[in-house]
Amino acid sequence: MKIKNLIALLLITTNVSAAEFLTGTLIDNHDGSFDISTSNGKFEIQTSDEIKKSLPSLANPTYVKQSDGNPYSYEFKGEIKGNTFELSQTPTNIPGADSLTGVLTYNEGTGKYHIGEQEVSFGYTKVLNHYSFDEVSRQSYVGKKIIADGRIENGVFIMQALTPTGLFSAAPAASSPYDKEIAKNPYKFIKKRVYKNDISKSNNSFRTTVYNKKGYEVKPGESVFLVTLSGRQGDSFGSVNGHFVAGVGEVKKDLTLRAEVSNAYVTNGKDILSGNTSLTNYFSNLVQGQNNYRPTYTFLVYGIDAEKLKKFRDFMEPSHILFRTQELDITLDFNCTTETAKGLVLAGIKGNHVRTWWNRTMDLNHLAIPLRLASVFGEAGEALGKTASNDKEDFQPRPAFHSYIDSLKNKSVIKKLGIKRMDYVFYSQIPSKRPVGGAPSNFTFNVGVKHDSLFYKKLYDKYENPDTMQDPVSHEKFLELLTELDHVQ
Repeated sequence: MKIKNLIALLLITTNVSAAEFLTGTLIDNHDGSFDISTSNGKFEIQTSDEIKKSLPSLANPTYVKQSDGNPYSYEFKGEIKGNTFELSQTPTNIPGADSLTGVLTYNEGTGKYHIGEQEVSFGYTKVLNHYSFDEVSRQSYVGKKIIADGRIENGVFIMQALTPTGLFSAAPAASSPYDKEIAKNPYKFIKKRVYKNDISKSNNSFRTTVYNKKGYEVKPGESVFLVTLSGRQGDSFGSVNGHFVAGVGEVKKDLTLRAEVSNAYVTNGKDILSGNTSLTNYFSNLVQGQNNYRPTYTFLVYGIDAEKLKKFRDFMEPSHILFRTQELDITLDFNCTTETAKGLVLAGIKGNHVRTWWNRTMDLNHLAIPLRLASVFGEAGEALGKTASNDKEDFQPRPAFHSYIDSLKNKSVIKKLGIKRMDYVFYSQIPSKRPVGGAPSNFTFNVGVKHDSLFYKKLYDKYENPDTMQDPVSHEKFLELLTELDHVQ
């Protein structure tokens, strides 16, 4: 048997032989029942009424679909019993039913790519804001060891997500160009230094351990919790605040992570389906992946009780159903940060930002001043009230991200939650012709800070928002204007 055929067989067999997980697509039979379609046949789903509420909008999303016409793929957790599958939690969105790890090679003579003996090719892409996962992107992976997720068609492995190995893993971290700086003061580095353009706009992805309980070694089956922050895009003023989500998972036998984020996402052009999505899908999908558009910053925490983390996952699902079935707008009261924060409270995980009314009022670098907003109408009034009466960590991604890190590194919290190790991951933007993004904004409407979120909202309304665009410019001129984003660090 040829090696590539053997690999294909092993991939298919692995999906079915492990009683705890299946991978495939979700079929709505339109009679109240649902099936899982796998490479080894169909399995009828048996599950609770609560989980069943999520299945219609996962099988047939109302507003967001994959642009190549294929259904979304999922990982299903539960137990196989004959031709039925007892589903124990809502499915996790994945790039494809199969996975392959190895060094990507390219043969210039044939124009073909391989991982080992297995021929591979790239899955579907999509042009957004003039750019896509392109030839620059493809060549950037050649010679690198990657985790490829996708599917097998006619003996060829179609890669829909490519993730560098070692980034999302419990194995010892590889060295990075910043090890000396990190060693001096790791928390100062990840709170300030990493956001400077020379790092955030670089290709130097890395993972580093910032805390490890004495004598502790990660074991397979250990729980992992994560919070992750997406930076600003380099191709739009509208994404300056970034994106924030949290997730849960566990360590696999090879020390890679079977983990996911609970990704609250409104209707969008990136084919991103709101729900629980695997790390490779969230970060590295050729269309849906955050790192196609911007860098990401992630904090991994090992040792928190898995049952507590499950409460967070379960809480988020009603919000995901709303995001999948209604055309919702992002507001200061309802967005990725607000919904994530609500769910984390149930898991006993709180940010470090709750302050007294007096401290909030006297924090001039936070308080929205009416004079600063004199020329702004409409939603600015609501924003003023929100920012004056709430901490920005409640609704803005970057402040929220660091509020949780500040809390998790506290000695009393480490003891209370049973934290044993914490890692930090910087994952650079995937190379392409797309302008490189960087750090997200750390300010909403701020005294003495010119380049706050309001500043960039005005630029978005003037040059990008079709409802308010005042002065259309050429793409070349717009690229020049986008350099204003480099002030965010």
